[in-house]
Amino acid sequence: RGSRDPVGQGPMVEADWMPPEACADTASTPCPSTPFRSADGSCNNHLHPFKWGIAMRPFRRSLSPDYADGVMAPRQATDGGALPSARDVSIMMRRPRYKDDPKFTVMLAVWGQFIDHDITATALSTDTDGNAILCCGVTPQHPECFPVRVSAADPYYHQFNLSCMEFVRSAPAPTCSLGPREQLNQVSAFLDGSVVYGPSLSLTSQLRSKSGGRLRMSVTPDGRTLLPHSTDPSDGCNQKQEMAQGRYCFISGDARANENLHLTTMHLLWARQHNLVADWLNELNPSWDDERVFQEARRIVVAQLQHITYSEFLPILLGGQLMSRLDLHPQPSGYFHGYNKSVDASIANSFAAAAFRFGHTLLPGLVKMLVNGTEEYVELHRMLFNPYSLYTPGLLDGVITGTLNTQVKTVVSKEVAKKIFHALQLTEHLFEQETPSAAPHGAPCGLDLVSLNIQRGRDHGLPTYTAWRERCGLSRPQTFSDMQGFMDSDSLMKLNELYRQVMNDFCRSVSDIDLYIGGMAEKPLEGGFLGPTITCLVTDQFVRLKKGDRFWYETPETPQAFTPGQLDELRKTSLARIICDNADSLPNSQPFVMRTVGPGNKRVPCGSIPGPDLSSWRDDGQPATRAN
Repeated sequence: RGSRDPVGQGPMVEADWMPPEACADTASTPCPSTPFRSADGSCNNHLHPFKWGIAMRPFRRSLSPDYADGVMAPRQATDGGALPSARDVSIMMRRPRYKDDPKFTVMLAVWGQFIDHDITATALSTDTDGNAILCCGVTPQHPECFPVRVSAADPYYHQFNLSCMEFVRSAPAPTCSLGPREQLNQVSAFLDGSVVYGPSLSLTSQLRSKSGGRLRMSVTPDGRTLLPHSTDPSDGCNQKQEMAQGRYCFISGDARANENLHLTTMHLLWARQHNLVADWLNELNPSWDDERVFQEARRIVVAQLQHITYSEFLPILLGGQLMSRLDLHPQPSGYFHGYNKSVDASIANSFAAAAFRFGHTLLPGLVKMLVNGTEEYVELHRMLFNPYSLYTPGLLDGVITGTLNTQVKTVVSKEVAKKIFHALQLTEHLFEQETPSAAPHGAPCGLDLVSLNIQRGRDHGLPTYTAWRERCGLSRPQTFSDMQGFMDSDSLMKLNELYRQVMNDFCRSVSDIDLYIGGMAEKPLEGGFLGPTITCLVTDQFVRLKKGDRFWYETPETPQAFTPGQLDELRKTSLARIICDNADSLPNSQPFVMRTVGPGNKRVPCGSIPGPDLSSWRDDGQPATRAN
């Protein structure tokens, strides 16, 4: 993709109005009593059945938005002037390259993106015909344009004479009253598998095979199952030359499934997992119809997604001590009695537009793959919107093996490392396409993801970094020297250097610092992975996703509660076992795949990794209620 192509579009906004029941926040008919979730998150919270956590609703605000005009204009500096270009900030304030941390694998970043897409999906504005908006080199500009300014002295883009980076504002969310601009979350907030099944009944229906409770799959000539094909040539992924060979991009519960090869792989593994569970349930209960098997399999898969997130992913991010203090660890046995109907699980705007984007800093520039027993390295940007490797026998397992054996942000051998500097992969090559060698310098290619993250925060009216520190109960710095105790020293040095060089062209004060860039520059908390401000915002959201979810997998509330025996089996779930069960022929894995191989986490045969026994799901003769 060239740098003029709109990216990150996601599903289009389906309505410019808020349904009447959402504004009334009451159900015209009582919410059904059922063990199964709705597709869009409705009726999860009985106090606010059509507002809290529902797909196609505005993100939640923890602080009032900070717009220049108080309504919708992107934030300006505290003195009323323009903020520095997001690209300039990105260049000067790139995440410091900490020493390689050998404890964690790329699977940590992959899982983070997968669950991020389960709980957040922000749509871009489109023109009146629903088409993508172009902003650079277009006169007059569309009012929803907010392009990133690129300096003539830019260290990379100057060779292309590029002065503008494409950026379209997020679509305004429909609301029930006048007020500041809000943004729309197109998926339900709950960790409910919408990334697998879709956030609406219509998409779920399209993904189902309507037989045996299974999801629809495509089949390769050698008999392997892949995700269903997307045959739309204008879906933003499919390429004519690949389609001519019968190789298509894929469809899944989320429109971003093809965004990178790791993500597509995760979508495939979980679609296969659903069908594996459905097949088990069919064996146990041959009298069940398609609907019953599908809903029970979905219910089990969602429980497994939740368990992995809170037992494997969050302890690395937040640290065991904070997890224990906030009761975030899964229960060792029995039920979780902490559901609170007054907790709004809706995704915070600050979480979606800044805090949970930390994963973009974790990926190495070179990704290891094992192909026919030989290690190969692929530049990260070449894996974007390029899922075609999955058609090749052995490549799925090769991608997985590389993911389990590549350290987060690691640099491999000196010979390979010479080819590329990993920080450039997502700051200069995002969505880059191959260009003809005859073209001088090639065409302007690639976007800067850090710049886009900063710009997105300004677009959403996110208050500044210092305001969020205060919101989190942390000290609010007034000067740069106030930040020496908690700000990464390298970043602080660069800020001070920038002040000396371009005095008033950067931040007029520390109160101008963007949340994303300030949060990422903080020193990680002891025992955790992130700095205090990002940890605060991420923790708050995941507390809400557990305590504000009436269908949380450990709930004792009927009819959605699992039996104690079923819960004991679900707690045997691990991402390692999911991968082993659903890869093509992976022989072994470490038990904790987000952590590197080492003492206590040695690579073992897949058959020795525990997994759930679904015998507890043998029918007791009681009917289940259809999901709404």
